[in-house]
Order: sequence, then C-alpha cells, then structure tokens
Amino acid sequence: MKTVFIGSIADKIIPAFGWMLIHSLWEGLLFAIITGAVLMIAKKSGAAARYNLVLVMFAAFLATCAFTFVLELDRAATTLKPLIAAGNGPIAPALFFGHIDSLKQFVKTFTAYFTANEPLVVMVWFVFFLFKSVKMLACLVYNQQIRSRQVSGPPEFWSEKIAAFTEKLQIKRAVTLLQSGYIKMPVVVGHLKPVILMPIGLMAGLPAEQVEAILLHELAHIRRNDYIVNFLQNIAEAVFFFNPGLLWISSLLREERENCCDDIALAHTQNKVGFVQALISFKEHELYGSAYTVAFPGKKNYLLRRVSRIISNKNMTFGFGEKLFLIASILVFSVFVTAASVAEVKEFEKSKNHRTANELVVKEKTVVVNNAVFKAARTKIRHIDMTGRRNADTAIAAIQIKMQPAAPAIAVAPALAADVRVDNQGAPSEADQAQKERIQARSDQEQARIDQLQAIKDREQALKDQAQARIDQAAALKDQAQAQADQEQPKKESMHVGKNQIQANKNKEQVSHNEEQVHLNQLQVTKNQEQDERNAEQARLNQIQEKKNAQQAVRNEEQARLNKIQEKKNEEQAVRNEKQARLNQIQEKKNEEQAAKNNVHAQ
Repeated sequence: MKTVFIGSIADKIIPAFGWMLIHSLWEGLLFAIITGAVLMIAKKSGAAARYNLVLVMFAAFLATCAFTFVLELDRAATTLKPLIAAGNGPIAPALFFGHIDSLKQFVKTFTAYFTANEPLVVMVWFVFFLFKSVKMLACLVYNQQIRSRQVSGPPEFWSEKIAAFTEKLQIKRAVTLLQSGYIKMPVVVGHLKPVILMPIGLMAGLPAEQVEAILLHELAHIRRNDYIVNFLQNIAEAVFFFNPGLLWISSLLREERENCCDDIALAHTQNKVGFVQALISFKEHELYGSAYTVAFPGKKNYLLRRVSRIISNKNMTFGFGEKLFLIASILVFSVFVTAASVAEVKEFEKSKNHRTANELVVKEKTVVVNNAVFKAARTKIRHIDMTGRRNADTAIAAIQIKMQPAAPAIAVAPALAADVRVDNQGAPSEADQAQKERIQARSDQEQARIDQLQAIKDREQALKDQAQARIDQAAALKDQAQAQADQEQPKKESMHVGKNQIQANKNKEQVSHNEEQVHLNQLQVTKNQEQDERNAEQARLNQIQEKKNAQQAVRNEEQARLNKIQEKKNEEQAVRNEKQARLNQIQEKKNEEQAAKNNVHAQ
C-alpha cells in the first residue's frame, strides 16, 4: 500500500515538475523583458534602488515557478490539454502567413512528445543539476577550508581599523580580519561569523587608502547580507541552468550588488582614484574568487563598467549583447503570444459554428438509443402472462414519460398500446408493481449497456481518426522532405563539383607545400650537419678548456701553498718586528739617558 502511494505521488510530481521547467522558459523571457524595461526607466536611480528592483524581479520569477508547479501538480491527474488545438503543416507559415493550424499541430506534437518522455527529460535535467550541485558543494567545502588554511592575524593597526569601520557601518556581528597565504584576493566568507580574508603581504604592499577602500567594500557586503542572496542565486542557477532569462537577471543582480558596495565604500573614503587603482591592480594580477564567496573586484567583464560608472558617476547602459538578447526575447515572446491569441479566437469561432451540428448529432444518437430501448421493452411485455397484461398500459406510460425527448419513441408508443389487450382496469396489485419495476430495471440496464457500447465505439473511432491523422501527417512530411531533397539535389551536385575543384586546388597546394617542406627538410639536414660540426668543435674546445682548468687548479693549489708559507713568514717577520720595536724603545731610552749625561758634563 505504501509503495502504491509513493508511486502515485511520483506520477504526479514528475510531470508537474517537468512542465514547470518548460513553462519557466517563457516565464524567464517575460521577466527578463520586464527587468530590462524597469532598469531603463530607473536609469538615473541609485545603485541600491536598481538592486532592489532586480531582486524583486528575481524573487517574482521564483515565486511564479513555484505557483506553476502547484498548478501543474493539481492538473497532473488529468490529461494536459494544449492551449492551441492541432492542425497540419510547417510552423513557419503559421507564424508569418496566418496558418494557425500549423502552429496548433506543432504545439500538440510537442506537448504529446514531452508528455510521453517526461521521466527522461526530468532525468536529463537531474544529471546536470547533480553535477552543478556537486560543484556547489565542492565550492562550499573550499570556502570552509580557506577560513583556517595558512591564515595569520593582521597587524594591530588594521585590527583597530576593522573595529572602527564595523562600528561606523553599524554592523552588529563580530567581523574577523585574517591574512591568508592560500588565496590571491580579498574575499568575505560566512554569514553568522563573517571572516574577511586578505592575501598575505597585501596590506603592506598597497597604499593605506586603497586597503581602507577594500576593507570598506567587503564590510559593505557583510552589512547588506549579500552572502545569503549570493548563495540563493547559485541554487537558482543550478536549478534553472538552461534558462537564459534567469541567468541574465542573476548577472544583473550581481553587478548591481557590486555597485552598491562601491557606493558605500566611496561614501566613506571620498577617494575615487584610489578605489579605481585598487580595482585595476587586482585585475592586472588576474585575481579571481570563488563563485560562492563575495569578492572585491567581481567578475572580469564587470571591471570596465564599474570603473566607468565610478568615474562618470552615472549608471551604464546595456551593452550590445544585452540589447540583442532583449530584442530577441521581445520578438520571440510577441510572436508566440500573438499566434496563441489568434488561434484561440479561431478556435472559439469554430466551436461556435459546430455547436449546432454537435447538438443534432447528440439528439440523433439519443433517438436511436431510445428506439432500441423501447423495442426491447415491447418484446419483454409480449412475453408477460395474460394476468400481467392488464397493467401493461401503466408500464408503457412510464416508458413513454422516460423517453419524452425522443419523438420517434412517442410515435411508436400508441401503436404498442393498441396491440396490448387490457382485461382489468382496476388498481395495480403488488405483483404488477414489482413486474413494472423489473421492466424498468431491465430497461435501465439495456440503456446503460447501449451507452457503454456507443462510448467504446466513439473511443475506437477517435483513436482511428488520430492514427489516420498521424499517418497523413507523416506522409505529408515525407512528401515535403522528398520535395526538398529533389530541390536540393542539383545544388548538391553543383556543390559537389565545386568541392571537387576546391579539393583539386587543395591537392595542388598540398603538393607545392610538400615540395617546399622537402626543401626545408634538406636545409634543416644541412643545418643539422653544420650544427654537429660546431658541436664537435665545441666539445674539443671544452676538453682543452677542461685541461686548462685542471692546470689552473694545480697552479691555484701551489699558489695557496705558497700563500700559506708566505703567511708563516709574515707572522715570523711580525714577531721580529715586535722584538725590534722593543729594542728600539730600549735604545731610545739609553739615548735619552746618554743625552742627559752629556748635558751634565757640558755644564
């Protein structure tokens, strides 16, 4: 019982989820168009207002997809009916020449194919989603690792700066500043306990005003709770990885988020030049962060737009690619909405024109069925005993009242009443009443059986009509393919001749190229021989040089030995010089004494 219940739930969820993914494509285009229009209107608004508008569009898209899933889940038990009925022909004339039946056939074919292959489509989606989920989990694990890998505390000056900036920005959570030798750019990791990681040596290598701008930018991300929004964006991108509208809205959200943080940092530093130089210095070193952290420079393609916005102090307009995407989205959405509207109008007119005919067909079927029931009842009455025939008028009257909408049945009732002989005109007994009830029950059973047989025939006819329509459509497609093949055959032949000629030219070019290559090979062989000779000469010179080096080493050893001997002699000479100096001092004293004596004798 539990297995059956789970299977029934899966049978409802898988189709509902598959159709939600399909509907998300046009819903994404619609919200992308609305977002582009809103941003063009709010061109002169601040970055915070533009960010909130894009965030509302992003949340509205997710809410619409959730609502679509709930609706499809309610309808999963019934057969999904396409908005446009089926027809024949290619889709191009339907879009441009008004052949709406062609578009209806395309929509019906697509709906039938997707309905038949819903589990496969959801499985393919799940494979890609699983891959992106694994990648997202790997990035989350990486973010947790860099919080503690090769980290060290910052200088006390910057710790005090972080505390002051946190108080200035009114951030109530404790923010930790760390230096990391594992990352290459400043990033913010975590929400409840945010950590700002700075590459080691960065705070000492950049001017103080640039480091302050970086720290204020990262603290702005923490104050705005951008880590949560960024994480939700990555989950949505993993689910709707195939949806260009959602991906474009998400990229706009990231860009406006960086602009908001730039404005907050510039409001406190008042130094545009230093902030721009910080941006450029990071990009020159190709410093990029993880997709699941909030990084300082942002993505590569945002740099020029951010610098231009900071310098010119006004929001940038959409680029060529974004304008082209918006125009294509508007055209595609307009074409399908117009085609669907025209198809609905024509379908209403057709249903109105055929309503009377359908009612006539239903009445004819009712008359036929009631005639059959009446004949069966008359057969039963003729086999009743003579004692029960006195109450036949009452049974026939009941049958006539039941079949009043059928004119032929009313016309036949008097004839049947004339054939029945009534012997007793008194009140019906209990046996007669029971007999009448049995006749009525048999009539009801016969009517139900006839209705069931007719329903089966109608279903069989509908299946036959559908099969015939498929056969006719396949034949038409084959004829069309054959006609195209016949038309393309001369082109293919001319293309084949042109290809042969091109191939011949290529062969000639290849031959000349081969000849040139042979000549180059010969020159290379000659150069190789000359190089071998030079290498041999160089080897001989190297041998001579090695011998000279060996002789020089011997001379150096001899010179070292002589130097040691000379050092010893110098030491001995120094000793002798000291002795001589002492003797000289003694002799000077004697000379002084002798001079004193000589002075005494002279007096």
